[in-house]
Amino acid sequence: MIRSESDPEDSVSNGDMHEEVDMSPDEEGQFYENIEGLRNIIDYDHDRDGAYRINDGEVYDGSKEGDDSLLAIFTDVEDFEEDEEDEEDNFMDAIREANNFKVKRKKNNKSNNKKSSKKRPMARVKAINDPEVAQLISQANEAFVKQDLPEAERLFNEVIKKDPRNFAAYETLGDIYQLQGRMNDCCNSWFLAAHLNASDWEFWKIVAILSSDLGHIRQAIYCFSRVIHLNKEEWECIYRRALLYKQTGQIARALDGFQKMYTKSPSDANILRELAILYVDYNKVEKAIELYLESFEKNIKRRQAIIRASEAVFESSDDDDDDDPNSKNSDEDQGDEDDYDIQNPEELNMYPTVDFKKINKKYNCVFFEWSSLNILAELCLKSNQRKLDSISLIKRCARWIQHREGQTFWDDVHDDSEFDDRRAKNGRYDALPESEKTKSYSMPIDIRIRLGLLHLRNENVMEALNHFQFLYDEPFSDVSDLYFEVGLALTKSEKYKEAIDFFTPLLSIPEWCTIELYEPLTKCYKEIEDYEKAKEYGDKVLEMDPKSMDAKLNVAEINYYLGDKTTFRQLLVDVIEERKRQAESIYDHGPTKKPRIEEFVSETEPEPEPEHESEHEQRVDKDTSEKPLLEDSKYRVFNTKKKRTPLDAERERLDREKKMRSKVIKKYEKVHEYKEGMLMGSDQDTKKWIDIVSELIDIFSSVKNFFAKSRSKKFVGIIKRTKKFTTPIDYKVEQLSKLVEGESFVNDLPVLEERVILSSTTELRGLTYDQWFELFMELSLVITKHQSVEDGLSVIDTAQEVNVFFQDPIRAKIMRFVKLGILLENKDESELTESLRGLLNQFQFNRKVLQVFMYSLAHGQDALNILSSTVQQKFFLRQLKAFDSIRYDTHVTGQASLTNKEVENPERKPSPYLYYIYAVLLYSSRGFLSALQYLSFLEKDMPDDPMVNLMMGLAHMHRSMQRLTANRHFQLMHGLRYLKKYYSIRQSMYTRIERQEADYNMGRAYHMIGLVSKAIEYYKKVLDSYEDSALKKHAAYNSMLIYQESGNLELANSIMEKYLSV
Repeated sequence: MIRSESDPEDSVSNGDMHEEVDMSPDEEGQFYENIEGLRNIIDYDHDRDGAYRINDGEVYDGSKEGDDSLLAIFTDVEDFEEDEEDEEDNFMDAIREANNFKVKRKKNNKSNNKKSSKKRPMARVKAINDPEVAQLISQANEAFVKQDLPEAERLFNEVIKKDPRNFAAYETLGDIYQLQGRMNDCCNSWFLAAHLNASDWEFWKIVAILSSDLGHIRQAIYCFSRVIHLNKEEWECIYRRALLYKQTGQIARALDGFQKMYTKSPSDANILRELAILYVDYNKVEKAIELYLESFEKNIKRRQAIIRASEAVFESSDDDDDDDPNSKNSDEDQGDEDDYDIQNPEELNMYPTVDFKKINKKYNCVFFEWSSLNILAELCLKSNQRKLDSISLIKRCARWIQHREGQTFWDDVHDDSEFDDRRAKNGRYDALPESEKTKSYSMPIDIRIRLGLLHLRNENVMEALNHFQFLYDEPFSDVSDLYFEVGLALTKSEKYKEAIDFFTPLLSIPEWCTIELYEPLTKCYKEIEDYEKAKEYGDKVLEMDPKSMDAKLNVAEINYYLGDKTTFRQLLVDVIEERKRQAESIYDHGPTKKPRIEEFVSETEPEPEPEHESEHEQRVDKDTSEKPLLEDSKYRVFNTKKKRTPLDAERERLDREKKMRSKVIKKYEKVHEYKEGMLMGSDQDTKKWIDIVSELIDIFSSVKNFFAKSRSKKFVGIIKRTKKFTTPIDYKVEQLSKLVEGESFVNDLPVLEERVILSSTTELRGLTYDQWFELFMELSLVITKHQSVEDGLSVIDTAQEVNVFFQDPIRAKIMRFVKLGILLENKDESELTESLRGLLNQFQFNRKVLQVFMYSLAHGQDALNILSSTVQQKFFLRQLKAFDSIRYDTHVTGQASLTNKEVENPERKPSPYLYYIYAVLLYSSRGFLSALQYLSFLEKDMPDDPMVNLMMGLAHMHRSMQRLTANRHFQLMHGLRYLKKYYSIRQSMYTRIERQEADYNMGRAYHMIGLVSKAIEYYKKVLDSYEDSALKKHAAYNSMLIYQESGNLELANSIMEKYLSV
């Protein structure tokens, strides 16, 4: 075995070296009888830059080197001296190591250097002066020609015995081994022969490729390095060596090789892809993205040049310079002429008159096509820095590939409608000429899925699902892997039902019925609480991997929810016992550690004496025919760090908890101090209050057990997981153990440092749960007022996920109303609707909650949109049917589920609130006739209610104006009757504000039907008789319109100046 300088100077390395060849004494002696004559063959010691030495333990630490030094991590040999004596010494080292003799290193002192410098350089081919050797070679060649390979092998071995530096003997002996199929012996023989003719890079290349094919990685890298030193333009060897570096994890060196290749061949897409993969492995995803972006920008310039050339306006001056034969690069350009003759068929059809050879020479880059975009999309998914930018980038690149780069208006569209049928609804697309509309707008399915995954990562679920639906249009067998990828992404995003839709088709393919599919399916069904299905797939996982503790714990939990306590406990006990055994092996410092210590000692002890070599020769681990001369050695790392004991961990836990409790109490005291200043309006105290409470909330939120996935799991105490010391297995064991009332299976678990147990159900770190809850509510409201509504919602959403909060009915009620108050500030229609419906479901038929519903929708376009929604109408209709089912003690088809079964209605009276709200919803959606039916029910019980009369009057009037009734005038008069009654009730029984409202409504009603003189009468009362200005601007504006239509511009101007001017 030929060693590098980094190897120990031992003939035995880690017990791996052993007797390798079973030879007779005569055959063995052929390598050593003329040992002094073999000294001038291989030169290692002059390999001062270490180009051919492999440091087995070398791992490049990217954190210690900058990007600029990346190219300089591995540099090939700069000065490779052909020193005759050193070559002979190293050749003999190779012979000795191949036969398990100790390598004798010589010291690199000055005297030796001087002595060697006087040696005559070795000739390439040495003349054969010994007649006996010449005769043997002649006989050996004759036997080889006659295909008498055993005889030829014997004779060439005799030649090597007498002339160890005979290149032809080693080379031909390798040919014999090759013919016999002994490829490893052939490689070893040629490897020695290459050192005898060290300047022949082509022969080195043959040995390197053969070593690589045989899997001798270290030897192959060594040989490729020799080739590259001799011929730095041997790009195949640079490429192959870079691949080997990548295979062995030497990322920096592999990057150096591929960067050289990419500089030489910037149009090779395979090299660009390999370079990107290496950057990803090197944790430089942004660098990989930049490579493809640079390629994309070059392609943009290239297409612009093609268009200019096709229009005969391409500036030829630059091209003439490039083609100038007198330029210093002309020889290289002429040599690489074939590299620029690559044609893109699509471009060739579009621009048949363009000289693409000239274009490609100036813009030499990888053609940016769908395959490049697919890789770029994959890189964007791996990047944590790009979110929305990645989506717009991919759409821009796709547009360019489809020759639609001029359609920049798509950048202002927030969805991906340009790639599906929704684009037809875009007015700017509709205005495009027909030539643009006929271009392609589709997208390959793999890129579409990656675009959907990016949307999913940005929490744009609807757009992501829209992309995923295109999978159903593809042949299932071609995209089954994409089904699985989408399912995993949806599972990670906690969209379990959608994930099941994509996982389920894979069950029909036997190749996909593996643990990788069953595990996420088990999780999805468990999260949606379909425990029967979850158990089915969990059992399959356990059947395939019966030793998996994760699988056992999942199945145990599922069995608990299914009521099978026996199986649950058995599986839990199995996991705990296994964890005990693992812990014992971890903390055992006894005999199990001895082999590693002895192994380490054996590497540092001197070589055994010759008399012990016979014992060593008996340990045969590997046949010689399978071993290279330059072996791949293993790098061992010995961790001398002192291990933490369970007692140390427990002591640390107690100290940490004590400090944390003291910290929480002190901060809570400061909260009260700053709260007084905050209530007084101090901005500084408000900011400090928010900071301290936010820190306390973070401490509380770090307790993961508060945030249970299933709200049906009752809180029974806390087991806080400390990330520094906890393994997920033990945390899951703790969780499941708490499900057993009054029992704990983990008391004897010896991994005490991996958990922190807080058993109190009333307090956490010095504060009661009521105090923690108060902090959550106050923080959400204060942040909403002083900072942003989104941050306030984030706090309240976190509180609603805490099991000690939502399992308490009073706290749950408070949280819902606090969130509703924040949402009213946010003016988000969908969020407000969802919150209101949640309140209505939780507090079914509660009159105060129904009043809150109407108060929350008192004004604004968003309120009108909610009231006029058919979704709300259906919701309240189901509520009405549910109430009627209670009234009549019977089931009503289409009713909502009853969450409030404590309603007492012995007289079977209708709910006025539900009838009124439903009538308002019908009225808002212009269902006036239906609204009148429900209002008439209310009139019987509340004839003097002003709002009922107002709504009936307006419904009659609007119904008459729809021209859907036979007697419109009669219905109009009927509506005015109700309005008059409403007016009289307001004027006689309410305050001045309600009277002003009545005057305005009457004026607005007359204005609507064209009785402007009566309308002005009531508008003047609003303007002159009341001090409140809320309705005066509306009355003034309506009066101005009436005066303008009647031609009285002077009076209209006076009204505008008095009431509508600022």
